Amino acid sequence: MGGCSTVGRQPGARDHPAPFAPRSTEEVEELVEDFKQGLSFVVHEYAELADGRRLTLHEERGFSGSSMPTTGPAPSDQWRYLTLENLERDVRTTVLPDDDDTQDEHPWEWLAGLLRVHGIEATAEELRLPPYDVVFSERLRARVAADA
Repeated sequence: MGGCSTVGRQPGARDHPAPFAPRSTEEVEELVEDFKQGLSFVVHEYAELADGRRLTLHEERGFSGSSMPTTGPAPSDQWRYLTLENLERDVRTTVLPDDDDTQDEHPWEWLAGLLRVHGIEATAEELRLPPYDVVFSERLRARVAADA
C-alpha cells in the first residue's frame, strides 16, 4: 500500500471556508483582484491498495499563491513561472503534520485512522514503508508544460 497526493487546479478556489458571503461590493472586488493574481490548488491524499484500487483518504487540503509579482506580465502569464518541482515542494509542505512536536513528514497516525474508517487495517508504521509519491493530474501537467 502506498501513499500519494494528487494535485489538480481547482477553478474558483478561495482561502475562505465555505459558506462564505462577501460583506460589501468592495470586498467582492478585492476578492476578484486577489483571484486574478493567484492560483489555487486542491490536494487529494489517497492510498494505493494491494488490489490496485486507489482509495481517497481526504481532499480537504490545498494551497494558493501567486507565481509572479503583482506588477509585470498579465495574470494569464503566471503559469509560465510554475514548475512541477516547485508545485511538488508546495504539496509536500501542505501535507506536513500540523503537530510541531513530530519529526514525521506526514501525519501517519491520522492517515491510518482514515484507512480504518474505510475498513482497511494499516498501522502508521506500515504507511511509512512505501514511497510517498506526488502525482499531478494530466490537466495540470499539460498546463504547466504548455507555458514552460
